[in-house]
Amino acid sequence: MTNVLPRNSKLLARAIRIIMAESGADEAAARAALDKSGDDPRAALVMMKTGSSIEEAKAALAASNGVIERAILMLTK
Repeated sequence: MTNVLPRNSKLLARAIRIIMAESGADEAAARAALDKSGDDPRAALVMMKTGSSIEEAKAALAASNGVIERAILMLTK
């Protein structure tokens, strides 16, 4: 459910919880990653798991047709 677009406070909280659950990060780190990603939970998750920049994360997601696991693998090889 990482395709959620955090357009209101309820969806923002949901996106943060998803990032926390998938990355093991605390709320502050998840919120910071979401902010850096321009409110894109998928990019935030890729950034957190790989240490990549937003540009690298978005490029990897585009190359992997939006599949987070593949994007992570692309950036960690």
